[in-house]
Parts: sequence; structure tokens; C-alpha cells
Amino acid sequence: MDDPSVRNGVERVRGLYASAGQHVEAFRLRGLPTDERARVAWARLRKASVDPMKVLAAALAIEMVIRADPQADLKTEFKQVQTAKLIHRMASGSHKRWGEGHTATELHFYPRSRGRILRHIGQAAMEACELIIDHHQATFPAIVFAQGTTIEK
Repeated sequence: MDDPSVRNGVERVRGLYASAGQHVEAFRLRGLPTDERARVAWARLRKASVDPMKVLAAALAIEMVIRADPQADLKTEFKQVQTAKLIHRMASGSHKRWGEGHTATELHFYPRSRGRILRHIGQAAMEACELIIDHHQATFPAIVFAQGTTIEK
């Protein structure tokens, strides 16, 4: 991690983790405002020890796929929401278990990946990644699809 833009991105994601506040179980999110739910999502990522590089990789992957698509939706909101969907899956859900053996009761709850919360998460992730994109966009690799065709940027 010798690149200053990558170090900056990692520190920004760590800052999102640090400012996220307390972890809240996914089944207790109902009724919270969207910005608070987004902060809780960052807290879940922190609690799950998701490497900040994975968050940056998700944002970069979406950026490269959109750039490679000849008919891409170029709206900023689309890019943010797609990035947030990837990030949201990295540490989604709460799992509880009470009791022992076959009589144990389990609760598995996954928060929905939709709405304004995705815009908040995606915006924060794209802001963390913006220096990397600015400094390295000329070196983004070609994307190779399963059909064997290569699309240059």
C-alpha cells in the first residue's frame, strides 16, 4: 500500500468505521432515519472486520464495469446505489440463537438493500474512493467477459 491515494481511501473507510457509532442488530433498525441506518451499516462492517480494501475494491469494480459498458447509466446515483449494494452484502444481517441442540431457537434477519440508505452508503464509499479513481483511471484494466470479448475503456 505504497500509493498515497490508496492509503487515503483506506483511511477514509476506517474513518467511516470509526464514526459509525455503536453496532445495532439488524432487527432493531425499523423506524431509524436513513442516515442513521447507513451509519449502522458501517458499524456492522466494522464489527465483521471487513477489510477497508474490500470496500474500495467494490467501488472500483462498479466504476470499471460502468466505464466498460457502452450503454451504461452514467448517473452518479446509479453508481452509488450499485456500489452500496455490494458493500451492504459484505456484513449484512444479524443472527441469534437461544437454547441447545434441536430445541434451539434461531433468528436470522437481513436488512433490505434498498431505498435512500443505499444512496448514503454509496456516496460515502465513492467519496472514499475518489482519489484512487482520479489518479488511476488511465490504468484501469480492460474487462474480460465470460464470452471472451474484451472491452477497452
